This record gives sequence, structure tokens and C-alpha cells, in this order.
Amino acid sequence: MLGLKLSQPTGYRVKKVIKRDGRIVDFDVSRIENAIKKAMFSVGKYNKESLRKVVQHVLKVIDEKFGEGNVYPHVEEIQDIVELALVKYGLYEVAKAYILYRRERENIRKEKMILLEKDYVDEVDKSLSLNAIRLIVSRYLLRNEQGKLIEDPKRMFQRVAALVVIPDILYDEEVFSKDGKIGPHPLEEFNFEEWSNKVGLGKNGNGYAFTWNRHHLERMKALYDELNDAGKMKVSWSQFWNMLLEGKFEKYYQNFLEYYRLMVEKKFLPNSPTLFNAGARLSQLSACFVLDVEDSIESIMDTAKDAALIFKSGGGVGINFSKLRPEGDTVFSTGGVASGPTSFMQIIDKVTDVIKQGGKRRGANMGILEIWHPDIEKFITSKGEEGKLVNYNLSVLITPDFWKYYEEGKPYPLRNPRDGKIWKEVNPKSLFHQIAEMAWRTGDPGVIFLDHINKRNILKKALGEIRTTNPCVSRETKVLTPEGWKAAFELFDEAKKAGVAGKILVGDKEVDAFKVNLVTAAGEEVAYQTSHNKILKLIKPEAVEAWIWCTGYRKGLKIETYEGYEITVTPEHRFLTANGWKEAKDLQAGEQIALGRIHPEHANEVYQGGVGIDSDIAFALGWLIGDGEFNKHYVAWYLGPNDRIAEERLRNGIEKLGGNPHSHTYTLSESEYKIQYNNTTKVYKQVMGLLGDFLEREGERTIPKMVWSLSSNSLTSFLRGLFTADGYVDTDKAIRLTSSSLKLLKDVQVLLTLFGIFSRIYEKPYTKQFSYGTKDGNKCTYKTKKYYELVINGYSRKLFKEILGFESNEKLEKLTLDNTKPDSTFATVKSTIEVEENEFYDFIVPEYNNYIANGLLNHNCGEEPLYPYESCNLGSMNVYSFVKEDNTFDWENFRKSVKVALRFLDNVIDVNKYPTKKIGEQTKRSRKVGLGFMGLSDALFALKIPYNSEDGFSFIRTLTENLTYYAMEASIERAKERGVFPLFNDSAYVDGEMPFEGFYHREYWTLDWNKIAEDIKLYGIRNAEVTTVAPTGSISMIFDVSSGIEPQFALVYEKRVTVGKFFYVDIEFEKALKERGLYDDKILKKVADNGGSVQGIEEIPEDMKKVFLVAYDIPWWDHIRAQSEAQTWICASISKTVNMPKWVTVEDVEKAYLFSYKIGLKSLTIYRDTSKSVQVLVTPSQKQGTYANITENKTIEIMKSLGIDVTNILGKKVSEETLKPHTVVEELRLPLEEKSIVPNKKKFVTCQECGSKNLIFQDDCIKCLDCGWVACPTS
Repeated sequence: MLGLKLSQPTGYRVKKVIKRDGRIVDFDVSRIENAIKKAMFSVGKYNKESLRKVVQHVLKVIDEKFGEGNVYPHVEEIQDIVELALVKYGLYEVAKAYILYRRERENIRKEKMILLEKDYVDEVDKSLSLNAIRLIVSRYLLRNEQGKLIEDPKRMFQRVAALVVIPDILYDEEVFSKDGKIGPHPLEEFNFEEWSNKVGLGKNGNGYAFTWNRHHLERMKALYDELNDAGKMKVSWSQFWNMLLEGKFEKYYQNFLEYYRLMVEKKFLPNSPTLFNAGARLSQLSACFVLDVEDSIESIMDTAKDAALIFKSGGGVGINFSKLRPEGDTVFSTGGVASGPTSFMQIIDKVTDVIKQGGKRRGANMGILEIWHPDIEKFITSKGEEGKLVNYNLSVLITPDFWKYYEEGKPYPLRNPRDGKIWKEVNPKSLFHQIAEMAWRTGDPGVIFLDHINKRNILKKALGEIRTTNPCVSRETKVLTPEGWKAAFELFDEAKKAGVAGKILVGDKEVDAFKVNLVTAAGEEVAYQTSHNKILKLIKPEAVEAWIWCTGYRKGLKIETYEGYEITVTPEHRFLTANGWKEAKDLQAGEQIALGRIHPEHANEVYQGGVGIDSDIAFALGWLIGDGEFNKHYVAWYLGPNDRIAEERLRNGIEKLGGNPHSHTYTLSESEYKIQYNNTTKVYKQVMGLLGDFLEREGERTIPKMVWSLSSNSLTSFLRGLFTADGYVDTDKAIRLTSSSLKLLKDVQVLLTLFGIFSRIYEKPYTKQFSYGTKDGNKCTYKTKKYYELVINGYSRKLFKEILGFESNEKLEKLTLDNTKPDSTFATVKSTIEVEENEFYDFIVPEYNNYIANGLLNHNCGEEPLYPYESCNLGSMNVYSFVKEDNTFDWENFRKSVKVALRFLDNVIDVNKYPTKKIGEQTKRSRKVGLGFMGLSDALFALKIPYNSEDGFSFIRTLTENLTYYAMEASIERAKERGVFPLFNDSAYVDGEMPFEGFYHREYWTLDWNKIAEDIKLYGIRNAEVTTVAPTGSISMIFDVSSGIEPQFALVYEKRVTVGKFFYVDIEFEKALKERGLYDDKILKKVADNGGSVQGIEEIPEDMKKVFLVAYDIPWWDHIRAQSEAQTWICASISKTVNMPKWVTVEDVEKAYLFSYKIGLKSLTIYRDTSKSVQVLVTPSQKQGTYANITENKTIEIMKSLGIDVTNILGKKVSEETLKPHTVVEELRLPLEEKSIVPNKKKFVTCQECGSKNLIFQDDCIKCLDCGWVACPTS
């Protein structure tokens, strides 16, 4: 909690005091006041006026005794004066307590000195409890090769702050350019050892307040080189280093102090790996990583290797095993059968066992399997036997489709991930019950709800859903390249033959891809503006290098538009809509998707074509396609009486093909004649060489393959010939091209987009049959063919006239451009139709992430959010530290500190030494940070708010709203200075969206979220996500506060250490007991024996019982409600354990899962007391078989409104026998055929550090109450 620092009286002469270690420091009056206050509280004699009198008397005596001369008082002398002052004012009990307090403090100081291997304690040591010092010494402080400590807590925090401040210096505007348009400076070598501990900040005389060691300097140089490679450094490394030596960056010493004070004042701590490794050899600062595994032994072993590197550096991993084929499936490479995901999970489990994380802690894993996987039932029961997969927490990823089968009671198909075929069907309600039953028995698995994770996924637009997607186009799709339009399969074959191959990271896997050149949309540029300021923007193209690979065969979707554009893609393929990028499977009729209309002024800059032919020949070929015939006997062009001008150019083309321009003309009727050459002529053979296929007079036509690769000039001549032959200008001045071949018009429609021309295709009205009488008097009836028209209107008429035109004065004269209006840059979806299996291809287009295919703008490959190979960069605010002396919350201080903490975590991304290059690259694409909190329960105790009251839920919601709001505000400020995260422009932020639900419910707002949204549109944001609530097991113990969002597990418990046992008492509960004169060993033992709960203890007042609730006092539905209130404003997920008493039923667990899904949680983990073989604390709620204290709130009503059955959830009486500690063996009552998985002897889970059985489950973690050991999965 925040103290009130008193100022010395005016004219007070004593300014310094002598510490026990001989140091002379400033005189801090508040230390005297706090010590006396604690003594008063401990005997229930606190009186504000008495405290004031005693403090004033002590100051007066000190001033009289030491005010003259240069002699400073020693702290022991000051304490003697305090004792006498207490006696003088008749506060004998307080004086006695103060004396005992002095002795206790002296003993604590001595033990701290022994633990820290030094002969004094400094201010930081004093601020930390003995319990915290023990934990820090055992897990966090650096040691030399002989195992001796080489730092204390103060130096640890300095070491961390010294690393975190480095990016602030390198992003200084004197040396850094956000735009990245500076050529890289030459790479320079640097001797880190030579400069180790010789340079720092806070210059004082010949030294510094702190210095950087070689590991700090290595990260400084690495960040410089990274920014330099990106063209963002204004100076060379040598120039930068000289500036540093000259003190140019001395102002950043204040930043260092901000980061340092944030930690030592107990306001914030980063995740444990940052404390372990900042400024140390490993330099790996992240807590958790997400890996994925492909269906091959190579991928499995690569994942095991990556996991090993992560464990070694102090991190944990989460792995989705859903891509592995099921047990019993065929393995083609060996002719054997697959062993399934759970067998391969054991490999990672063994790797975890043998690698102790960075010498600090053992690894912990999250294993995930999606609910449709054929091995899901085996996965669910895989931890039924003790000792199996002990390093895993398991979660079932429930996909949205499951709920439909669940609600309708229809058999749910399990599919083989190898081929997508149905493996078998199961009863969805039985499967869900099985999940609940195993969680009830063993605590595993938890559940993750995919639809809730993706609902507000800000990167879904850029990267796809949080699991593998495969956005691809079909083999025949025409893709625009600088050399022409090429079918995807042709482009792949050409690239493969060229041989420029590479391993490309696609989400979590590497694929063999080949380099190609594509035309991409680099931006937009105004093409036309009316007098009424209506603007038409067309694509400004860019020719870029990209990569293509074949993704194999699968079913797809054919997207048809009303205008005629169409394309066949995979369901996950994305198109640009008016509301951002959207997957094909989500497109609805009437939605608009962007066209690939190229700005004509820039087309020639990127498009050359691969085939150049004479323009007259191209014109002749265009006419042939439009109104000609090419069969095995002859080639013929058909003309009419109005084609005299065009005929001249046509004959020029025929002459250049080798024909006599004045022969081979045949009259067919008064209105039609033809120019024909038979199959023995040179003209015929030349046409055959160019077209390669026949054009039957009555058959379906397409654009010949050669035409798709024509140069720009040749292509315009070809289209001019085609439109002159079969096109006309109607009375509305629209250009129309008529054909009985719909495919031909669709091909032309695509070709026109290269010149920025928009068109629509219509079916022309026609009579389905016609009749006539012969001269013999007979009646004949014929069916007529369908005819179609491609229509060009609006501004595209102008482009057509300027670029293509007609070889006909009559048609050109009709093509007037009056009242030209901007036309559409979108096509309107008509339908999405499932199609049979097709071969698909995908692309990666670095930087631009789009390409043009079939005349439409397409998004390139999608990847996985954590996406695989991202890491968690976590830190937590200590909520309790912001409660003021008057028991109110200091929101202003909290907001300021949140912004400093965000800057701290953003800097961590830059100086982190990632376990693998892929992890570093992926993490920096989104720059996600996870700022969370701890000490919530203690803060609520201090504020006298019951955790699960409506006031408690309101505080949680307000807290998380402020946390995210001010973290985002700081991230926006960072974006202004340093730039946005690389994926920003492809994220949903640009559309005004946010990654949390609260933004979409104005009734929840207490802050101006419109301003945040507008600022993000204007300036961007530095971090894709800013908040999470992560496990804080160890770091919360450093500050002696409750963990994360969890309620306090126990107010008092017996703690075992090497010298014996003592009671650990919650800090705020101790204060409350002392205020009421209730604090003594007798009451502490009663609470400890009562499972750490005060419920049912007569000596505890009722108002304290209402406020001081522990985890098992709180009904499981209120645990879920609390998580839901926090989730409203948190960007990512929340790590929480819903603690359930032993007496809850499997049905209760089912209800918990359903409630959590319906109320909008992203995931849920439950722990039922004794479901793991762990000795636990037993509270009255556990003993009685019903909750001992039900706080009045609205949760039950919310459950009812969501359709949750609330009958029988309050519990019932159970026998004492069922409450005895026991192993999971006694709980497992599996069907007879599964009895083999049950072990034969009892085996209690024990702490892996000290062997204690004194363990609890919180924050999705297991925690030792004795030594502080914690094992947490990736969240």
C-alpha cells in the first residue's frame, strides 16, 4: 500500500542519519511514523493523535540532541529515543511491542544478511520480506562459477533496468529515423569484453550510477545492427558509440530510474525470465512460446529441439498437436501405422524432464488437441494415470462447429487431419461429458473456445484465425505478373524449372517454395475527379519478388459475382471488402470485393509481357477470335460492308502472316464476305503456330494462351481487333462486346483490368427458338443460341477510347464521353459454391501481402497467431501497491505507472535474445506485450470490498479498463516516435476495431474509447496487443501479494523452511487482526487449521468474514464471473483456475464449461479439490459440502438467463471420510476396460525443488507454499 511520506518540521536541522552499515543517508521521517504505527496496530492501540504527539516529540529530541554541529544520529539512537517517547506518553503496551518489533527486525536483518552473503542490508533488502529474499536468492540472483552470489536484489533490479533502457537510447531522434529510408552503414566489429562495466549512465565524477556489462552491450549492438539493416540509423556504430561516451544520452538516466523505481517500489515486475536473464548470458526474456508440429517425424523432432532451447532459456511452450495423423493411420513412407499425437507428446514431456530451465526452474507445457481429431478421447484420458505427461497441462480446443452438433444432438464427425476424411462419429454430448468427467477426476483437460479467441482477434485480417489456415487459388487461376497473366500451375512449373528455391516459413512450418515475380497493389492513386469532387482511385502497381508453392488437392469455393468476375479458392482465402479482408467462406451475397483495376498511367511501369508480336498481326488475331474461324481445313476472317477501314488493317496483318492481301476473298452474301486460307498456306501455318488450337465457328471460345502473355502494345491491338469485330456502341454510349461464348467474355473482362477498365457481363435477351416456312410450304423450327454481352460504362469508356478504341470511325464517333461518371472498383458477390477437389497454389508477397488474380485483389498466405513462433512478453502491475493509507485507490498513480510499464515491456521486445531466429522474427511482426496485474485480492481486502460482490466485479472491470486504456495510450505514443508494429496496416485496427469485447459495449465505458480509436487511425499503435492476465506465481511472492486475478488461496498457512515452521499471514489480514487486537498465535492456528479461511471462526467479526474470502469460500460460478468481468477489457487471455470443492459433481463441471462458453470466456481451467494427488488445505466450504458464505450478487440470474440449469449447484452434506486427503487413484472410477490405466499404489505430487507436499493450484499453475516453486503452462 502507499504510505504518506511526512516532511520534517520547518527549521528542522537534522538532515542525515547513519545507517547500521555506516552509510550516511537522508533522514526519512516517515520511517519513524510507520514503525510506531505498526507497533500500535499490533496491540490494537492505534490512535492518530497519539501517533502525531509521539512523532513530534521524537523529532524534537533528535533536533535538540543532534541539531548543532556535524554529528549525525545513528538509527539505533533514534530507536532508543522512540522507546522513551512511548513510555513518556503512557503507551506501555505499544512500547513493549516496539521493543519486540526491534528485536524481530534485528533477527530478520541478520537472516537476510546470511542469505544475501553480505554484512549489511540496504533499502531494497529492507523493503522485501524475508520470504521474498529467500525466493530471490534461490531463484533469481546471479552467481559465479563457485556458486557464490555476485548481486543482491538492488543490483538485480539495476541489471534489469540497465537493459530495458537501451532501446530508449537507440531510438533517440538524433540517431534514429522512423521512416527507414537511410542506407545501412557498414557492419562494424566491437570488443564487448574491453568495454564491459566501463560505460553507463548517471555520470558522477569519474564513474556512473550504473554500468553495462558485456551482455548488456551485446544486446545494444544487436539492436543497433537490426535497426541499421532496416535503414533506420542516422549514424554508424562508431559514431553512436562516441556520442554515448561523450554523454549525449545522459538524459536517459531518468528513464533508467523510472524502470528501476517501478520495480523497487513494488508497483510492477516483469515475468521471471526477464529477472533471471536480463544482462546475463542467456538474455532470453520471454515467459512462454507457442510452437506447432507438422505431420512428419522431421517436424516432430524439430519441435522437440526448439522446445529444448526454450526450456533451457527459462521459457515454457504451448503446442497444438492436431495436425498429427491419428493412431492406426497409414504411414506411407514406412508402410507402418501411426502412433498418434499422445505418443509424440511424451517426447516433449521427456525433453522437459531432462532440461532444467536456465538452472532456475523446470519447463511446463500446454498440450492442445482440437475436438474434431480422431484421437481426442485418448487425449482427454491421457493423464488418467499418475506419472504420465506430468509436465503438461492439457486443453481441448473446441471449434465452433461442435456446438451445432451438441445443441442438435447429432453425431459429431471426427476427421483425419491428413486428408480431412471422416474417421468416425461420436455422440457430442457424451464427448463433452467425458471432458468434464476427466477434469473432475484429474484437473485436466481444460477447454479453449476457438470462436471466442478469434472474435476480437485484431490480427485475423492480417494473419487468419488462431490456428493453421490455407488460403490458396486453384490451378487455372490467372495471376498477373510482369510477363503476363499466367495460370497458377504454369507459374509454379516455370518457377520450379528456374530453380530459385527456398524454405519459407508459413505459420509454423517450412515449405519448399519458388521465387516468382508478381504485380501487387502498392497503393492507390486518383485516376479521375468530377466537377462535383467525386473521385475514382485505381491501383498503383508494383512489380515485386514473391514465392509460390503447391498446397495440394482439396475442396474449394467458387466465388461468382453479378458483374461476371469469378475465381475458385480455398474457403480460407481472403478478399478485400469494404470492411477489410474477409475469408471466402464468410462472404455473403451482396458483399463487395475489390477489383484489381490497374491505374493505366502506371501499367507500363510494371507490365512488359512475355510475347511481342506485330501490332497488325495482333489486330488480325483479335478479329479472328471475335469473328473468324480456324479449323483443320482453313482459317477465315468474316467481314461486313461497314468494315472497310478495319479491313485495310486486317489485310496488313494477314500480309505479315505471309498471305496475299488482295486474294482469298469470298463473298457469302450481300452483307457478308470472308478472307480464307486453307491448311496448306503459310498464313494457316502461322496462325496455328500462334494460337495452337482450333476456333470452331459454333464452339465455345476462350482467349488463346499466347494472348495472356502479349506485350502491352500487342495486347491493346489484339483487343482493338476483337472489339472492332464484335463490339459496338449503344444508344446510351456504352461499349458492348457480343458473343455466344461466356468464357470468352470472362477472359476479356480479366484482361481489361490491366488497363483499369471495369466491365459487366449480361445475358442478352433472346428467343429460345424461331420458325420459318420453306418454299415448299414446310415449317422449320430451330433452337437459338444464348448470347452474352460485356458492357463498359462510366469512366471506363474513356479509358477504352484512349487506350484500345475501335478501328472504325463510325463507332468512334458514337463513343462520346458526355456525363462521364466514376465507376466501381468493386465486384458484388452473387454466390459462393462448393466445388470438387482441385489443386491449389499459394503465394507469399513480402511487405505488400496481396496479388492480382482473375481481375480481383487477393490476399497472400495466411499464418497462425500465439501464432506459432511468437512469444509472450509479460509483466504485472501490483494492484495492492496503489491502495492509499485512507483505503482508497490511487487511480492517477496507477495510470502513470501503467504507461511506464508498457514502455518497459515494449523495450523488452527489442533487447530480447530469442531462442531461435524464427521466434524473434514472428514476435516482432506483432510486438504483442502482455501487461497484467497481481495483488487484486489484497487490494480488495484493503478496500473492504468482497471479491465476488457486485462492487468487487465492478472494480475488476474498472481496473482492467484502465489497464488497457492507458497501456494503449502509451503504445500509441510509442508508435508516433518509433513506428507501428509491422502488421499494423493489415490489421483490423485500421478499420477502427479493437481486440477486446468491452469496446463494443458503450454501456461499459468509463473512459473515452473513441479518442483511442481515432488516435490509432491517425498515428497507429506500437503493439498489436497490450494486456493479458498471466500467471504471477513467483513474482507475486516477491511482493507478498495475491496472485494474478485469483482470490487469496489462504489467509494463514503453516510454512516450512529449513529452520522450522512458522505461520505465513496475508499482509492485509494481519493488519486487520492487529487493528482489532485479535492478532496472536492462537487465532492464527485456528485460521490455518480451518484451511486458511475465517468462515465459521467465532472470534472473527462478521464484517471481516464478508470481506476476507479465500478461493474455496467463493462459488465456482463467481470465479467464472470474475474472469468474465476482466475478459471484457483484456486483449489476450486470462490465466485463472476455478477452484471447486471436492463435493461438486461432474455435472457441475459441465455447467461450468457451458457457463464459461456462453458468458464469453476464451478458455477455462478448473481444479476440484483432491482431483490431483496433492495434500491440500481444507476450508469449511469443503468440509460442509456446501458453500459457507454466499455473497449476494447477480451471477445466478445471469446463469439462468443463459439457459444454465442452476438447480443443485449449492452442494450437499458429505461425510468426513470423503474429505480426507487421498490420491487420484481413489477418485478414478473408470469403466472396466480402462482399469489398466489406474496405478496400483498411491503417489503424492511433491514440489520439484524442496520435496514439500504443501502445494496449491492457482493461475493455471501449481505452486509450492514452502519454497515458492511454481510450474505454469503456456497461456
